[in-house]
Amino acid sequence: MQERIRKYENDILKANLAATDNLPTRDTDSDIEDIDGLLEELENEEDDFLSRYREQRMDEISRHLKEVERNVQEDNYGIVELMTDESELIERSTNTARIIIHFQLEHFEKCRIMNDRLDELAKKYLSTKFVKIEVSNCPFLVSKLNIKVLPLVVGYRNGLESTKLIGFSQLGNDSKGFPLSRLENILISSKLIKLFSQTERKPNRDDEDSDLDI
Repeated sequence: MQERIRKYENDILKANLAATDNLPTRDTDSDIEDIDGLLEELENEEDDFLSRYREQRMDEISRHLKEVERNVQEDNYGIVELMTDESELIERSTNTARIIIHFQLEHFEKCRIMNDRLDELAKKYLSTKFVKIEVSNCPFLVSKLNIKVLPLVVGYRNGLESTKLIGFSQLGNDSKGFPLSRLENILISSKLIKLFSQTERKPNRDDEDSDLDI
């Protein structure tokens, strides 16, 4: 569990170093031990404007990583959690910021392949909840979603459907599988998965009075 959190932290720190042009350059492929390394590097810059930006950014990173750690330790983020209670699943899909649900038959080969891919993504994107449920355990949702083809993957953002993947039709339609990147790109486009690394815009010296988009 701690290893998953540490890897996620390192991914975020590397991407933040690469994304901030105004910071001293460094090889983003090198190992970053922990968040202290990033904080030390950021604090070395003396420019007042960038210092304020970095301080806000460090604050955001710190709070985000604490939230991720809590999610992993208390709510099984980082894995594809097996759920058996349909009512609980409905409540989760309504109250979770980003959740991806795999409706499956455990012994169906395509569902096994989908689970393997989702498991890889769950380990990487620790701010998105990944769950799976046997279709036999959710008859209401099977009817409501008109599930006829498996696997079915549905993603929700704040209770609203963001994407629906039926079988492998949107993933290349190869019964033997599909590249992880294809599924990953669809979920990124649907804003269901996202590393905390991206900023919507970088600070501008001519815009010091405006809020910084993080």
